[in-house]
Amino acid sequence: MKRLIFCILCLSLLLCACAWTPTPSDGGTADTAAPTELSIPQGLAGVWVSAHAGEWNMIETITFGEDGSLSVQLTYEGSDYQTIYGTYTVSGGTIFCDITEGTTPFQVEYTYRIDGRELYLTDEDGEAQYLRNS
Repeated sequence: MKRLIFCILCLSLLLCACAWTPTPSDGGTADTAAPTELSIPQGLAGVWVSAHAGEWNMIETITFGEDGSLSVQLTYEGSDYQTIYGTYTVSGGTIFCDITEGTTPFQVEYTYRIDGRELYLTDEDGEAQYLRNS
């Protein structure tokens, strides 16, 4: 009889544990929070073209969508070379890019600044300048 009561008690504890949903007050996160609205800084959404072809003679055309979508088209010596796609978010002065299509998925982040119709993206390799195309 003691084994039967012990088994029922263990089963009850297991079912309670499976039904438990963590909340912020007990160290978990709330699932019921309303989704946050995507915040795109004024002037970032649009099409930007690299100001310099660089030593590889490649032109980048970056499109930041108002919906958080991102595409980067590479043109090599006047011909389409590759286009990659993904999403982006912005926090403070940093753009976080999540590339998901057109290449092996990867993530990258840049600090940025906009000066009129010029966009400057900076990472560990240095600064790149882009001009607003639309």
